[in-house]
Amino acid sequence: MKKSVSRMGRQLRENTAISLLVFAVGAGLGLSVITSGPSRGPSTAHANDASISTSPAEANVSDNSTTVSTPLVPAVRLHIPARNDISSVHVVTNVGCARSLSAQGLREFFAQSVGPIMGHDEPRTLSLGDGRMLWVLQDTFIDYRYSANSFADMDYVNNTALIQEGLCFTMLEGGTPSHAESFELGDAPMSPERYFWAGGGTVTGGKLLMFWLEFNRGTVPMGPMDGFGFHPVKTWLATYDLKTLKRLSFGAAPNSGVSPAYGYGVADDGEWTYLFGNSDQQDLALEGGYANGPHSATRMYLARVPRGQLASAPSYWDGASWATDAASAAPISSRFFAENLMLPVRIDGHWYSATKVDGFTGDSLVMDIAYHPWGPYTTIRSLAATPSGDPKDVVTYHAAVLPWLDPSGGLIVTLSQIPVTGLGPPSAVARYRPNFFVVQP
Repeated sequence: MKKSVSRMGRQLRENTAISLLVFAVGAGLGLSVITSGPSRGPSTAHANDASISTSPAEANVSDNSTTVSTPLVPAVRLHIPARNDISSVHVVTNVGCARSLSAQGLREFFAQSVGPIMGHDEPRTLSLGDGRMLWVLQDTFIDYRYSANSFADMDYVNNTALIQEGLCFTMLEGGTPSHAESFELGDAPMSPERYFWAGGGTVTGGKLLMFWLEFNRGTVPMGPMDGFGFHPVKTWLATYDLKTLKRLSFGAAPNSGVSPAYGYGVADDGEWTYLFGNSDQQDLALEGGYANGPHSATRMYLARVPRGQLASAPSYWDGASWATDAASAAPISSRFFAENLMLPVRIDGHWYSATKVDGFTGDSLVMDIAYHPWGPYTTIRSLAATPSGDPKDVVTYHAAVLPWLDPSGGLIVTLSQIPVTGLGPPSAVARYRPNFFVVQP
């Protein structure tokens, strides 16, 4: 299984590197197959081990959980009652605490390794409604040995979960302390040809409901500017126990299509839950090639259901009112050339969005505001899309506004980044981590 996970990471990132090669004279990955060896990291205890012992400092951690200490400073044991019954299907790792939840505090926390998480992109945040926040990280590289110098020697997983309570974070993944796997594995074993990325979600009736987008590898020959060869094929809806995050169900979403995928983003206003739709198309060869734009991902759509009822058939914004026929839907935003991936959030009665113009191919970021989820969205800021650290040979993508304000009163924006030299070199490790910064509304 390690070989297949390594191959998945290698093939995914090789295709990304191919596109970046053209965008900014990048190079290929060259990731090698992960080889197993004796653990040299912190001691671990798996949920199935009969020898687990619980110290007084860990009294609030269930024996049905895997608990892994980490060298992250400050690394603390979290006394979170909701962890008492965390399912044995997860490996649970206390990864330490941020100094603050300001943009600066988050930038400092995520600029280092987060426990065994050495690199990731596209963080999604979702309130669990009880003071906790769920973060879902995409395309994560994990090293439980804390000794690898290259992503080539780490486990690659499509998605990883973090539970944040206060300033402290706990990681959940679906493998073992010696071999990481995704938090959400989908309906069948993943392969180098198939994987899942997180959509949005909401909490209702003591359960977390969350959309997932299934991506498959394309077979249409690609040009050098045509993306990285994966395209969405289906939208899924998963249900989790709110207390434990154990998965309760996983099935096709009421609208399981991907043109667009409703549930790419999700937000509530108290009465309705809004499903923001986008094709998130990453294989432009399927749309006639890069030059044949504007592409489908430049158009954002909107649907809604009664608050929390994600399993119900949605109604669709047609430009003037709500319709039951998805074919009647009209875009709430249509702009740019390659993509327009908006994730609006509601803060103090306004809807805010941060969008990286044209994803990998653009160099700017726009901030929009609206008084209704369907718009109209007005651009209030346009700024350079700046990565953290040395900006040389780094490409940025996937911007999002966090659902709380910085102490300065500004919006906290996260922006993902990847070195165009690929993820194989040791220098890539510290450069494949998202940036956090403040934009004043």
